[in-house]
Order: sequence, then C-alpha cells, then structure tokens
Amino acid sequence: MSRRSTLVALVTVSTALVAPPVEAAAAPPPVPEADVSPAMDPKRAIAYWTARKQFNTDAGSLPENVVIPRAAGGRAGVPGHKRLTPGADVNGYARMPEPYRRSLDSRATGRLYYLDANGRRKSCSGAVVRSARGLLVATAAHCLYGVSRGRRGVWSRNIAFVPAYNPRAEKAADRVPYGVWGARRAWKPARFTGVSPYDWDSIYDVGLVEFAKRGSATLQDRVGGFTPMRSEGGRRTVVSVGYPSDRPYDGTRQLWCLAHTRLWPGHAAGGGVGGRMRTDNCHLFGGNSGGPWLTKDGGMLAGVLTSGASNDAGHGYAVANPLGGESYAAVVRRADPRGVYDALSVQGSGTTRRVTATVTMKGLMAAADVPVVFTLPPGSRAGKTKGCTAEGREVRCSLPLVRPGRPVRVSVPVRIPRTDRPSATVSVASTFLDPDRRDNHDRFRLTSR
Repeated sequence: MSRRSTLVALVTVSTALVAPPVEAAAAPPPVPEADVSPAMDPKRAIAYWTARKQFNTDAGSLPENVVIPRAAGGRAGVPGHKRLTPGADVNGYARMPEPYRRSLDSRATGRLYYLDANGRRKSCSGAVVRSARGLLVATAAHCLYGVSRGRRGVWSRNIAFVPAYNPRAEKAADRVPYGVWGARRAWKPARFTGVSPYDWDSIYDVGLVEFAKRGSATLQDRVGGFTPMRSEGGRRTVVSVGYPSDRPYDGTRQLWCLAHTRLWPGHAAGGGVGGRMRTDNCHLFGGNSGGPWLTKDGGMLAGVLTSGASNDAGHGYAVANPLGGESYAAVVRRADPRGVYDALSVQGSGTTRRVTATVTMKGLMAAADVPVVFTLPPGSRAGKTKGCTAEGREVRCSLPLVRPGRPVRVSVPVRIPRTDRPSATVSVASTFLDPDRRDNHDRFRLTSR
C-alpha cells in the first residue's frame, strides 16, 4: 500500500470511529387489544325477547358514583337557560318525530336488550354504524360486559336489537318496523374489565355487537348506518338519541337532546387521563347508555353515551365516550377486519409564496382534529393562517374534520429563500387502522410562482 493510500485509509477509519451513532427509529406504540365474546345464538335471542319482555324491561344498571341523589327541597332538571332542544322537558329531552322510519337518526337508533352478568333483563340504546359487514351496532361496553355477584367478568347474553322501536305507535307497522335482530358476538376493549368506578368512567366504555342477517339482508341494508368519526373528545354540537327508561321515562319512546359538549377527563391505563365529552344540556337516565351522540351537521357518530348524573339541579350532566384510538379503533379492528378505516393520505403543492396540503380520507370513517405538519426549507417564514401555528421551519395545522371522499385543503402563506429547486414536506397523522401509511407523507417541489 502506498503512503497516500495509507493516509486515506487512516482518515476513513478515524472518521468512522468518531461519527455519532445512528439512532434507531422509535418503535410504534403497541396496538390496543380487544376481547371478543363467545359465540351467541341469534335465533335464541329473538325468541327470548317477546314483545311483553321488550315493553317491561328495566334500564341497564348505572354506576353508583355517577348517580347524584336529588337535593332535599331542590329543583330537579336542566335549568331553563341550558335547555337547547325545542319542546324539551325539564331534563332536556324531547320526543323524536314519528314515524321513526322517516329519518336516519331514528331509523338507525334502537333499543338494545340483554341479560346482564347476573341474568337480569336489562336494556340500553345502540346505533347501527357503517361497516364492511353491514351488521355492527355501537353501544357502551358496560351494556355488553359486567361483573357478577361472584366478582367474575361475564359477557351479556341473549343480546337483541330493535331499531326504531316504538311500541306505542298508532299503526302496528310502526311499532317494530324492522323486526328484532339477534346477536352473534360482541367486542370490547381489553382494558374494559367492568369494574366500577374506574371502568365506567374510563375511555374504554365503547363496544360493538354483530347481528345475524334477516334473510339475505343486513342491518345496514334495512336501516342505513352512521359514519363513525374518530376523535378524542372535545367541543362539539351534538344530537343525543336514545331510549331512557328510568323514571320519569319507560323506554317506550325515542327521545333526543340537542347539546354543546366540552372536553371531560376519563380514566386511562397506567393512571393516565384521556378525553371524553360532557354536556350540561341533557341529564343522564338509565336505558340511554350506549345511545348515539351525532354531529348536528352531518349526522356522524361522534360518540356513545356512557355515564353522567341525574336528578339534581345544577349538577346533572351526561358524558359520552368518543370513538378514540384506544377504544373504538381497537374493537373495530377485530370486529370488521375487511373494513377500510382511517385511510388518510396527503399531497403537497406550492410556490415560494404559498404551500398547500390536500388531505383525503378513504373508506368508512371520518376523522376530527386531524394534524397536518409542513416542514419548510431552512430560513423560511410562514404567515398567519387560521388553525395553524408556526415554529421555526415547521407549520402545524389542525383540520376540524376530514370525511370519506371529501378532500380538505389547507393553505399557508410563506416566504421561501431563493435557492436552487427548493422543496418542502407535509405529513398527516393517522392511526394503526390506516392500511397504508406510506401516503401519510409527501415531499414536493416549490415553484417560483
């Protein structure tokens, strides 16, 4: 080896020795697990739930920690200035217009019947949700799984669903217009154990039930279904629909309540806190658990009612669990493996004066509060845009809502230094449900005009 080759080799070896180690990419967070019930007999459930049993069934149990007794001499109900529902009663609720077949909100909402962990007849509410199977109903996990007197975790049995249930309708055809549907199986987040109070007030109180077909028709074929909206809670304007059956109600009328929500904490694994939704415009009543909270504009399923408090003026409220990554995403991944959910993609474009991201959602799910991040060339500056904040080269935006098949654009004014063929990147955040995350990131060239 020549002297020059030796020096080159030494320099190369020396450089390799002092180069900083390459950090391994951070491992993705573990995918939350979901549990599935034993197989159920849908025909047995349909045979069990006769019209008389449907009419006379009690509400599903409510956790003691969320039912506040009425104050002595107090005035029960929602204060008048907080009642947003036209024609509302003192608890914030009004009857849904009849017949229920006329609107998706009523048609796809129904009364859910089951035998609880101790074999008692109970009812909740539920909603048909869009899926590849066409057979899924979303409800509260505590309607599907509980703890027996022997402190054993037990799945509910003989689960049946009656969409648009209206036994007091004048016409017989409107009383059970779509029949009784029997369950085949149910799913809940693995972290929901049914133990009160923490599970009842956790972010995991969301479940799904699969119902057998009637003939060749699915539930979704017969009544339609709500588009699930992924979110972690927060401020919304929603329509709460369901079948409250605690006094003064009896579960024979479908009621609704217009509500404004705010972020409300919920227990999470490891002592953490996650997001839920609370409203003071409607009070909680048994039987309404699992009922849908629908976005006022668009009728998407924002969450399911899970807890709250009733019968104490100034203290009553209702809480819903949103369709979050730790709850709904976990169960729908197992319940509907062929369904396409959270399939977000992004494309960037722009000039040295303005950059734009076009975000698209495919499949069955919408997403709220979607983060989009631009990374600009060194020395760049970004102007002000609603919903976006700039820090150094990064511009972080939040899209309020991305629906399937409806691209959303966000555009930011920028000043990019003149360089040879400048480029920028843009990324969008999705969840483990996204079947192909390669299109969550895009690098694009910036033109001069």
